[in-house]
Amino acid sequence: MSFIVHFLPADLAAAPKPLGDLDAGRTADPSDDEAVELSADEIATWDGLHGRLVELLPAGSHDVTATAFSRQLVHDASGLLVTWAHDDYRASVPFWRENVSFGVLDTLAEVTEAIEAATGLVGVDEISEARFLDHRDQVNETFAGVADGFEQAMEHQTVLGWLREPFRRR
Repeated sequence: MSFIVHFLPADLAAAPKPLGDLDAGRTADPSDDEAVELSADEIATWDGLHGRLVELLPAGSHDVTATAFSRQLVHDASGLLVTWAHDDYRASVPFWRENVSFGVLDTLAEVTEAIEAATGLVGVDEISEARFLDHRDQVNETFAGVADGFEQAMEHQTVLGWLREPFRRR
């Protein structure tokens, strides 16, 4: 479960429900979804952003294997992930309690500013369904509440509590 900032064209980001129905268009079988290769422009944009993103992400960040379909940069300790796939540009942070206190949302804001400046796209988050940078205080509070709830659920559910430990060791 992650907090996601989607990068959208400005006109779509200004719409009343810019993210629409996030489940629309998804099939019951994920293997039915066709991946589309990145265009030369999308790759060039990523290549132009990559250096700045590496500067912004904390130490311990690294690229995930680049494919014809996507580029990704991840910070292992926080789980902050920047994904560049055809017509699906996003940055996400897991709702881990530790992320509330480590300033990960501040880093996410810097990443969002860099992507917006380089692309003209607008970072819209799934909580406010508006420009992330305009609602950071609200998002910080909501993120902390969700992270607390997630932490409590993990403590009470054996499988989730067990699964959390391998991630904390990183």
